[in-house]
Amino acid sequence: MSNIIEKLDSYQIMTNLLPGAFFGIVLRFLFELSLPMENIGEEILVYYFMGLVINRIGSLIVKPILKKAKFIQEISYSNYLKAVKVDVKLDILSETNNYFRSILTCFLLLPIVGLIKILTENVEWVSKSWKSCIIVVLIIVFLFAYKKQTDFVKKRAEAINAQQEEITEKDKLFEMEYL
Repeated sequence: MSNIIEKLDSYQIMTNLLPGAFFGIVLRFLFELSLPMENIGEEILVYYFMGLVINRIGSLIVKPILKKAKFIQEISYSNYLKAVKVDVKLDILSETNNYFRSILTCFLLLPIVGLIKILTENVEWVSKSWKSCIIVVLIIVFLFAYKKQTDFVKKRAEAINAQQEEITEKDKLFEMEYL
């Protein structure tokens, strides 16, 4: 288990494990909900997965809503890549930014969990089908997370290729001037 934890980078710890652990603790405290876990390894795995789901909900739902409401603004990814070359602390600031988004998402999910708990206790069809509904929600979340990540990888590759082409063009112009 310690090998797994050692392989987690600070981004995964801050945006997945810590928010998942926080959310799990708050669920126990506020709603007396807990998952049956038998050892620390299971707890870490469950908290990491909960945090991963929270992170994806934040990325797919919370962030776009805040952008649409003009509460937050972002620079283009190609400009971000250029800026990171000049200021390496931007990666750390971005990591912290995503951590805050995950914690915000935790707080936004708490009323939803409370409502689901009330419904499972008072509405028969909800108490019978909540597990199936969670599976459907997780499928949808990870379907869109996969799409977003694929688009992100594509955008990053395109930005790097554009930068390489720009460098190649500058090298050609430089050679033409001095040859």
